[in-house]
Amino acid sequence: MQTQGSFALAGEAGSEAAMALSPQTRLAFRALGVLATALAALLPALAIGYWLFGSQTLAYDAGLRIVAIATALLHLLPLSWGLLRLRVCLAQFAAGRPFGAEGIAGLRDFAIGTGLSALAKPLAGMLFVLALSWNPGPKRIAIEISSDVMILALFAGVVAALAWAMRRAALIAEENSQFV
Repeated sequence: MQTQGSFALAGEAGSEAAMALSPQTRLAFRALGVLATALAALLPALAIGYWLFGSQTLAYDAGLRIVAIATALLHLLPLSWGLLRLRVCLAQFAAGRPFGAEGIAGLRDFAIGTGLSALAKPLAGMLFVLALSWNPGPKRIAIEISSDVMILALFAGVVAALAWAMRRAALIAEENSQFV
């Protein structure tokens, strides 16, 4: 086993080298991966359950509840996909390969899914308000861009920038490993 700086590498060259991690660190990455997977499944399931079985929503007709489910899924499905891709990234981290191409792609895709969710949330809300006013008479439209959505979009942009920087670092490490 060779060492570079403070990282212990498991004999591989370049960006795919596995670093030695403590069992606690591996466990933390694995737990975060399980949490990401659980959230990816729970968020859409809870939205569907709320609109199908929630006591406050039973006053709406079935068509409107289906529209509500569709508008909720419009912004939750990209986030769920991003969380599933984050699981891949965290699995690579737990394996000691934070600069592996698969893990970096998972982090990038998490940023994309989160960003798409942030962009879709105001659109989903607008479509829901339009569906609520679909009765005869004047139609209403409203768009809400909250600070939560703006922070989520900013977070997605920062994570995407970090994934880009990690990919560049991995390419440089791979190039440098050719000289050794």
